Amino acid sequence: MSGTKTFTVAAGVSAAPAVGVLAGLAGVAIVATSVVSMTGKAVEAYQERRRREREAAIKREQAIQQKIALIRAGVGSSSEAKRVSVKLPDSRTSGVNLHPTTGDSNDTIASDAQRQVQGLRSRLPNIKAEYQALIEQQLLNAQSVQQALQQTEDALNANNLAAAETYLQALDDARIQVIQQARVQWTAQIEYLQERLDELQAHIPQSVNQHLQTRIDKVSNRQQLSEPDIQAVHQLLSEFEAQVDQVQEVADNLVASWHEAGYVTNVLQVDDGDIILEVETHDGANTQMRVQFYGQQIDLEGPHDEEGADSCAGRTMEVMQRFQEQGYQLEWREWNDELVPEELRTLNPVEIPATPRTQSSPSPASNRRLEVQGY
Repeated sequence: MSGTKTFTVAAGVSAAPAVGVLAGLAGVAIVATSVVSMTGKAVEAYQERRRREREAAIKREQAIQQKIALIRAGVGSSSEAKRVSVKLPDSRTSGVNLHPTTGDSNDTIASDAQRQVQGLRSRLPNIKAEYQALIEQQLLNAQSVQQALQQTEDALNANNLAAAETYLQALDDARIQVIQQARVQWTAQIEYLQERLDELQAHIPQSVNQHLQTRIDKVSNRQQLSEPDIQAVHQLLSEFEAQVDQVQEVADNLVASWHEAGYVTNVLQVDDGDIILEVETHDGANTQMRVQFYGQQIDLEGPHDEEGADSCAGRTMEVMQRFQEQGYQLEWREWNDELVPEELRTLNPVEIPATPRTQSSPSPASNRRLEVQGY
């Protein structure tokens, strides 16, 4: 595998989302029509993989929505139990003045109280609408709210400012309790978003991680959250999770292709979202392959062996042809930083021998390692 080789994945891997500052990072665009040039076996593998990806996406979305529902309701709690009731004052013990304020001997105080009564009466329709919205969101107990509003209206009609303000204060106390509960729920929602990003962090590029963290921070810092805000970030996280899965499958299929050709191959590390493989192709030296995060380019770096360059290129092509049978369409773009001639770029399907050719056979030590690993 002497020198360096670059392959672009013309079809078989979906593009990761290009959002905001990530728009320039998507790399080479996928040519979906290239799928038609796959062989029958490759097309079947491609279609089967797409079916599994769709099923995985459905299961992922169901799990997310189930977790969100648990956060909203609270595990083991019914929606009715979570509704806040207005705690109405007891007129016998609360000290509420049930006599109209117009009976006060101080005419100035009475006049001022009358203006306040009129002001509250004019605001009452908006107050009712505000609490009706909280009822419709299943945050407040409807019966207790309606009772408090009715008593407020009755007090205002009787020009009893003190009683009306007491009932409105009870309503406001319930509203504050709802807001506090909502904040707890939103905090849990943000924590779930952060939990998903933390699990992704080791598998995505730093630029993607920073972008996603910024999105979560913006949602977290808003004074009032909305369901679309939360769902939009969840969707973006899901798209990158799907991309991580696809790139991992590319790496797994490459490992399998090398194993089929008789070479010990392992995943070495994940570097800024790219998956790096190590292949034992030479005595005392190994070949590395880098599957880029966006799944649209595969780079190979092997020992520079000018004498064996042609045979190494041939062995690489055999392995990549095996890889194509897993449902990918490749183009060989560069060899040692030089563009490959147009007529050589397509890796046309060929009849691949069941066992590696003699010149492609791995070292005895590699054979032993394959046997130990069960290959």
